[in-house]
Amino acid sequence: MRPSSRHAILDAAVQIAERNGIGSLTLDAAAKRAGVSKGGLIYHFASKEQLMLAVVEYISEAWESALTRELGTTYENATPGARLRAYTAVAASHRASRADLAIVIDSIHDEALLAPWRALISRWTASPPPTADPTDIDRQVARLAADGLWFAEATGTTGLSAEVRAAVLARIERLA
Repeated sequence: MRPSSRHAILDAAVQIAERNGIGSLTLDAAAKRAGVSKGGLIYHFASKEQLMLAVVEYISEAWESALTRELGTTYENATPGARLRAYTAVAASHRASRADLAIVIDSIHDEALLAPWRALISRWTASPPPTADPTDIDRQVARLAADGLWFAEATGTTGLSAEVRAAVLARIERLA
């Protein structure tokens, strides 16, 4: 089995989840789409549940990488405000896919699948806000606005012109 089989399987699973939701994912469908045998898939993921969790972790790791790139330094060397600004920049960018959205939505029904998302958001956004101080609330509003823009763009429902989108992003950045 080639070393990239695990990634090929996860990429295939993401494509299936994007099209029909993570609940529609089967071991057979993922193996077929990845071009591996079912036995080859089971070598990496013994059950559908393991594969589904691996997909959520795979997407979360991709977000973590994008967040770190946006941050421009290590997580440990960044301030909480810088981490939040990186989060809002990534969430409000065009990097989010329909697959991310489908997987997040399907994850809300399974605490094990939701846990990686919660950990990522909590780690990067200090959510919930530590206090009701206006600065902490502005940061929370920025996080929620970036999430909303991400959702709207993933669903194709923003309808924003480039000029208005840029102004929205600038406002989110100021709040963050």
